[in-house]
Amino acid sequence: SSGINAEYGVSSDIHPMMCAIIESFTMVLPLCTPDIQRDFLIPRLATIGVSNSTIVNKTKRRDITERLINAYKAILCSYLTPDTIEHYIVPGLQALSADAQEVIPEKQQTVDLMLREIISKTAGGTQHRGGTAFGSKVSGFFKKK
Repeated sequence: SSGINAEYGVSSDIHPMMCAIIESFTMVLPLCTPDIQRDFLIPRLATIGVSNSTIVNKTKRRDITERLINAYKAILCSYLTPDTIEHYIVPGLQALSADAQEVIPEKQQTVDLMLREIISKTAGGTQHRGGTAFGSKVSGFFKKK
């Protein structure tokens, strides 16, 4: 079927494609230049994160939430400008926290920790090339177990 719907704004069979897009962005994000991250990847992931709460199907919403958590883990190991943090990272993590609370409560603590970390790093973080350097404490915490 085609047409507009509440889940993604296009068609109801787009869920597998959205999962693949998030996974692809997560894999390429660390390999991209900061400009591509800032101007293309991060804004699109934030948009997906903010719109995820409109998904009615809990299984699909959980799938997207899990993939977005992994994407944000990759993002937080990048150099981020204060503007990117303010306009994309914080709102995206706030939306992700609300989604995690509802569909993956066991992951909400991880999302909340990422949010606290980004806010504390922004307030007193290490500046590098106009951005905030992340990675040491955050990347060690988020390694797959």
